[in-house]
Amino acid sequence: MFIQSYLTIAASYLLIGVVIALLLEFIIRKFTDFEVSPLERFFLITAWPIMALIFIYNFISGMMGKD
Repeated sequence: MFIQSYLTIAASYLLIGVVIALLLEFIIRKFTDFEVSPLERFFLITAWPIMALIFIYNFISGMMGKD
């Protein structure tokens, strides 16, 4: 019973990571000339909360002209 709930949590975390990584990679490819490497994709999926915060911070800094 507990193992099944842990698996559900892990699957949900990874599914959210895949969706966030897909969105971030789409934005990166559309607005820059950078390509996302397989290692970066791995970290986008597994560490998506950190990567999303870094992206938001850099996006806002770029929009405000604080490169």
